[in-house]
Amino acid sequence: MQFTQGNAQQLQELQLIELSNKNGMKVVLTSLGASWLSCILPLASGQRDVVLGSPNMAKQREQNVYLGATVGRVANRIAKAQFSIGSEHYIVSNNQGIHCLHGGKDNFSYRIWHVSQLDEQQAVFSLLSPDGDQGFPGQLSVDVSYLLTDENQVIIRYKHQTTKTCPVSLTNHTYFNLAGEDSDSTVLEHYLEIYADHYLPTDKEGIPLGEWRDVTNSFFDFRQSKRIGRDFLQDEEQRLAKGYDHTFILDNQRINTRQAVASLIAPQGDVRMNIFTTMPTMQLYTGNYLLSVAGKSQDYLSYSGVAFETQFPPDAVNRPEWGEQYSPISQANQVYSSETCYQFCF
Repeated sequence: MQFTQGNAQQLQELQLIELSNKNGMKVVLTSLGASWLSCILPLASGQRDVVLGSPNMAKQREQNVYLGATVGRVANRIAKAQFSIGSEHYIVSNNQGIHCLHGGKDNFSYRIWHVSQLDEQQAVFSLLSPDGDQGFPGQLSVDVSYLLTDENQVIIRYKHQTTKTCPVSLTNHTYFNLAGEDSDSTVLEHYLEIYADHYLPTDKEGIPLGEWRDVTNSFFDFRQSKRIGRDFLQDEEQRLAKGYDHTFILDNQRINTRQAVASLIAPQGDVRMNIFTTMPTMQLYTGNYLLSVAGKSQDYLSYSGVAFETQFPPDAVNRPEWGEQYSPISQANQVYSSETCYQFCF
């Protein structure tokens, strides 16, 4: 969506929502893109905002790096912006060269969602995407809820239903810097652990090659906590992407038993974020293309924040050989749900 005078009335309807818990933790959300704008932790040293965000709503509308946004219909990439379901072939909006990224040119991050605040700790965002939106089949209804618990968890729950069989893979694109969004520390000084035995190698445009590669003896092995910068740009795959922008196949057992699938630790060790999800894979993106992005306290640069996008694998709609567990296909008139939880320990 191009934000012009023609939709000025819509823009005036943008809402900001603040959630807070009994510990003094605060989360700020907006109806533009059902986005997560701030996450303020009440540390002993003072309040710290650990989420990258725009300085105002005008800048939030202008940025194109998905700061905190809900993206869809299909997160990540669809090769050549096309796919087939049965005998039907679909061509969808391309916005990364010939490919479709995060749902196309007018993806959900640019939409103004309807929002209702259930109480001081929970808000629900709703969106109706018409049949044919960005080329995708079926009318899609989506609810995204944010819950801030007294255990310092931010739980994002997704629920959707479509009127025609269609790929759907929703995720959140928040960038985290546990040292603070105003910090000089980058994500490279953070420590990261990911419970994943395999990752997806990609071509230079981020399209998976099809192989599920074992992380053993590679620079993609985060099964033991290590500093993100330790093995950074040490192989051709990272150099093609300017860093990590790759999908990890998460440990099924940890998903099924609701154990953390990843943990991020601040450079000084004073904040830890544990990630739980019901989704089978996660994109690790180290903010490689954050180039002079206007932020709340400073302009963000490459590696100012790291995103953990839980989702179905990129281009999975064109990879049926990966199996049903990894397929984004939603059948008509069925309700689907998933959730991802970010728990902050400090």
